[in-house]
Amino acid sequence: MLAETIYLGLDVSKKTIDVCVIFPDGTKMRTKISNSRAGFVELIEWLHGVDLANIHACFEPTGNYSNAIGYFLFEQGIRASRVNSYAVLHHGKSQKFRSKTDSIDAYLLADYCKKNQPPLWTPQSVTQQSLREIQHRLDSIDEAIHQEKCRLEAGVECEAVVEDIEESIGKLHVRRMKLEEALDKLVSADEKLSEDYAILKSIIGIGEKSALRLLALIKFEKFESSRKVGCFAGLSPRKYESGTSVKGKDVISKIGSAELRSSLYFPAMVARQHNPQLREFAERLEAKGKAKKVIICAVMRKLLALAHTLLTKREYYNPEYRSPLAAR
Repeated sequence: MLAETIYLGLDVSKKTIDVCVIFPDGTKMRTKISNSRAGFVELIEWLHGVDLANIHACFEPTGNYSNAIGYFLFEQGIRASRVNSYAVLHHGKSQKFRSKTDSIDAYLLADYCKKNQPPLWTPQSVTQQSLREIQHRLDSIDEAIHQEKCRLEAGVECEAVVEDIEESIGKLHVRRMKLEEALDKLVSADEKLSEDYAILKSIIGIGEKSALRLLALIKFEKFESSRKVGCFAGLSPRKYESGTSVKGKDVISKIGSAELRSSLYFPAMVARQHNPQLREFAERLEAKGKAKKVIICAVMRKLLALAHTLLTKREYYNPEYRSPLAAR
């Protein structure tokens, strides 16, 4: 007879993690641990007598704060799911919870896990994680450069301040170059990553920087279909209709990675102008009277689907190939 699953909800914050366990008979146990290695060990001790193989844990993505506990659970052989915060929020509303506390959130995560059986989470490889961290650091430096340039453009009278800002911009550019070199070495050292990078760059519209961002933000091989990749990015269409009198405009769901959508915007603008297949696709939408924003979002979705298809088939982009994907 198979042992029944025990569900573990983990509400992660910067310093602490609220924990709720739901046993097969419906009884609950709660505790709070520190968000540290010592706290994780304390959690295992608190679960004394429970077979770790029977636990299904559930936590929300909270940036680097949730990565450590996720990796620890994986090391301990505990099944874990990283679930969409939006889904858990509405699960709580469906249960008619009127308050929001860390303790309640931990219970809702465990209850959501029990009732929905979300897919299991697997941690990124060291290379993938490093790629993502370098890319995020580059984004931070780009933002800092932009801020310094805005200060100069706003007008600074003091010569000493002008010199300091210009020196700061120079140093930021040097740091950016060092990180870009580290990024190139990281990609070159990994055979599969290097090939993935070359495949993405072959797509008209995706340049070197965009290819690196896509590889850093998304693990293409974990998606079974191009449609699911679009859903992950929050680019899937969302209809709003009710009866015969209510018919809202079709929009994208936005239930997904905003960072990924942002990374696809400029590549989609380029692809619309220069990629023969996607330009033809955009022209058909324009002939139907679709708004410019709708067309760009559609091109973004097609571009992501094309990237997934080529990476799955291990093929380079051929602009003369008339594929069903481009004809839809």
